[in-house]
Amino acid sequence: MHRPAFRLATLLFVAIAPLSGCAFTNIPITMPTSGLENTVPGGAGRHVVVSIPFRDDREIRDRCGMQKNGYNMDTADAVCQSNPNAWIAQLLADELRASGFTVLREGDEARRSSLQVEGSLMKLFIEPIIGAWSGSLEADLAVVLRLSTETGLRAERSFAVKGWKGGMMVSTAQPYHTALHRGTQALLEEMVRAIIELADAYPELGSLDGDHPMHIALELAHR
Repeated sequence: MHRPAFRLATLLFVAIAPLSGCAFTNIPITMPTSGLENTVPGGAGRHVVVSIPFRDDREIRDRCGMQKNGYNMDTADAVCQSNPNAWIAQLLADELRASGFTVLREGDEARRSSLQVEGSLMKLFIEPIIGAWSGSLEADLAVVLRLSTETGLRAERSFAVKGWKGGMMVSTAQPYHTALHRGTQALLEEMVRAIIELADAYPELGSLDGDHPMHIALELAHR
């Protein structure tokens, strides 16, 4: 082998080696439990009831992501260590409470105007993106929220975000957790802001003077 070609082959091996060493080992994913780094205010004490867990509507349910080797081959799983459907619902409930809402559990006595929050987890998947010289981790999260009240409101909205961790990727849990944390923060903020926006548009929601028929149907899905 000519010296320049040998040098190039050596560089490629060095680039690929960290991506391949532990790529056949499953990655355990600990779900992030911290709320937003910057709380979004606006709950104003209004009552919401969050259904926990959300419904599991993921196409891939047996794992939360994948490992790849340096040749971009699927070699192992990323495995969630807790129920992702209960996790995302509880995280939303906690963040709504931090935003100033009065968050009730299912079965608690609620006002007729209390905002009922139900959801479906549509996607949670963390995947390496292998480049020519380096790699990154990409976490895809998607949720559909369905909001309603006994007084007649019906609303639905879809949320889809990505969390990204760039730089040279190695087959360890930390980059997976970083990508998932960033995606979770983006998803949580979008959902809380949307619920506040809806509550502000209809101030009677969750309030004492809101217990009258509304007969409202809203479609808030992203276009």
